Amino acid sequence: MATRAIIAKLDDKGVKAIYSHSDNYLAHTGKILDQHYANEDKVNELLAHGDVSIVDENIGVKIDFNDYKLRAANKQCLFYDRDRGEKYKQAEQFKDENVLLKYAFEECDVDLAYMFAYGSWYVYDNSDKIGNTSYQFIELEEALYNVLV
Repeated sequence: MATRAIIAKLDDKGVKAIYSHSDNYLAHTGKILDQHYANEDKVNELLAHGDVSIVDENIGVKIDFNDYKLRAANKQCLFYDRDRGEKYKQAEQFKDENVLLKYAFEECDVDLAYMFAYGSWYVYDNSDKIGNTSYQFIELEEALYNVLV
């Protein structure tokens, strides 16, 4: 079963977000976002490709969607539009993070929401696996520390 997530960026226009289907637990996607998408330009590049099957260290280039060995060897993201040819997979725009979370958990049934804001990554865990019962965004580095240490 997939660990689904929303990956988003907060700015002065609201929140821009994409759906991410697989391996979005903290030890994979959380760690990759923290280490390889730590600036606004990289986040914008990731979101520009739309919904993603799996996030990896590199945006990469168009490949056969079913060539898992090449994707893994290149450590690259696998996008539904670019690599599979699916249309209508662009990033969604939301008014604020409350609307984003409603969409994420009610429409997409995601486990986690990652959001880049104010130069840092934050995570909201709908499953409460991080151990935060207040249900709010927390700094991704804090969440990674709590889970990976």
